[in-house]
Amino acid sequence: MFQYITDKIRGRRKRLLHDYIAIFIIMGMVLLLSFLIIGYIANSTTMEQSRNSSRVIYKQAREQLEQVEEDLQNMYMNVVKNDSVLAFLEAADSYERWEMLESVQGMVGMNRRINRNLENIIFYDEDGNLIFALGNVFLDKPELELNEMLNFSGRMWDEATKQPCFEVGLPIYKEETDGYTLLGSAYLLFNVGNLQEIMDRALLNRDSAIAIVDGNGRAIVKAGQWEDYYGDFETALEDKKRLVYADYIGTTGWRIVNVIPKKALLTGAEQMRNITYVTFLAVVSMMIFLCAMLYKRIIYPISRQTAFMAGFTEDTHQRIEVLEENEIGEMAHKMNQMLDDIEKLNGEIIESNRKYLEMEYAKKQTEMIAYRSQINPHFLYNTFNCIRGMALYHGEKEIAELTMALSSFFRYSVQGEETVTVREALENLQRYARIIQYRFNGKHRVEVEASREVYLVKIPKMLLQPLVENAVLHGLETKVDGGVVHVAVSGTEQKIVAVVKDNGQGFPEETLVQLRQAMECYDREGTIPDDGHGIGFLNVYRRLRLFYGTAAEFTVESRAGEGTEITMVLPAGGR
Repeated sequence: MFQYITDKIRGRRKRLLHDYIAIFIIMGMVLLLSFLIIGYIANSTTMEQSRNSSRVIYKQAREQLEQVEEDLQNMYMNVVKNDSVLAFLEAADSYERWEMLESVQGMVGMNRRINRNLENIIFYDEDGNLIFALGNVFLDKPELELNEMLNFSGRMWDEATKQPCFEVGLPIYKEETDGYTLLGSAYLLFNVGNLQEIMDRALLNRDSAIAIVDGNGRAIVKAGQWEDYYGDFETALEDKKRLVYADYIGTTGWRIVNVIPKKALLTGAEQMRNITYVTFLAVVSMMIFLCAMLYKRIIYPISRQTAFMAGFTEDTHQRIEVLEENEIGEMAHKMNQMLDDIEKLNGEIIESNRKYLEMEYAKKQTEMIAYRSQINPHFLYNTFNCIRGMALYHGEKEIAELTMALSSFFRYSVQGEETVTVREALENLQRYARIIQYRFNGKHRVEVEASREVYLVKIPKMLLQPLVENAVLHGLETKVDGGVVHVAVSGTEQKIVAVVKDNGQGFPEETLVQLRQAMECYDREGTIPDDGHGIGFLNVYRRLRLFYGTAAEFTVESRAGEGTEITMVLPAGGR
């Protein structure tokens, strides 16, 4: 049975440890899944935010380029509609143009001051001959099919400054009544400074690329990680690796192309992911720490307590070692206290059983004493009856009455239950009083009185008679004058007060002290005392304690030469 209990406790410990490990694994999986979901949501959110941001930036860049085109259109119209320019182109010879050169130069200088990117303004006559150029940079006329709109060249290169340029050309007509007459053409040469600034601002990050490309796919200006083949993109597209925005800029024939690698869009997500990883490691470390603390403060103490319970049956005096100052430690304290209470209760039960056995032993010894007084009760009953009959035959009524009292007294002593009613005890006491009266020729007498309320209350058998016997034999027997033993029983159905008082010799103070000390050590006696005159005073006290425990009160008061008074206060019924 013990092995079965031990195996069962060990099985519970293993299941507890397995449950603990399972909870740890589940918590880790839930935490990992949570971070994966958070990472996915962060990537999706960052991707969408970056996509929207790049779209907005691209749109702003395109709008700025369209504004540049509009500004160039306004500047060009100021040039070709200028009266000085028209007169200069319409002049008949070089001398006439020379006279107008100053006004044309003033107009050109003013426009160069307005637009810092304007490098040169070049005029050609109707036959395509160069007639005017004023600026720091001069490049050959591009091959453009001039029409009524602005005509933008492709990418041009200035060897002197090692910078890209572009030209804008437009034919110049003179309005007449019958139509328009071609006077020549004008070309405005620009550097790409403002365009480069727009591209630099529109660059999303260093991993992306953005450029303005001409009709041949060559980059006029570019920023970021530009690749030449990016110039082939004409429309927006998106694949697994990159996001491309491409669109034409007004009527320039140019395109703005923005290429963004998707990993570049997730730069913010990468930072968030790194933060998530660090957070995950921190949370996992905290969880491991918490699990370790949980194991140290809860799982391990519970395991120790189950191991203690498994080995407790081998040594019931051992106690749990309390190492924790928490609820588990408090539980261990309570368990130790419970074990102490159980051990104390077991001791009380053993002591109660011991006292019960001693009471049974006292009962048997009382019967044996009675048997020693009467070797054969039936033989004595028959003998007493025979004596009584002979006394009646010879007219000796006193002898017959004495014999009858003695016969009834012995019958009461050796027969019946351990407890009797107060009435039965007093009736037997009256028989004993009659015997005492005959024994001492009426010199000493026993007086008995009791309340009717206590007649039916049961008390231990032979409780009053030994006290009366001690009073007669040790208090009155040597008394010269007549003596009286007064027995009074009163009380209620809950409590009985019995007083045995005599006017005999009493005890000296030293004897009374010894008697009280013997009463305190009553349970250490090996046998029930027998003083040769009856069951004995201490026997009554011991039986009283065995039957009622501490619920009964027993007091003795005595003075030498004045007598002794014994008072018993008994609860109704034993414990």
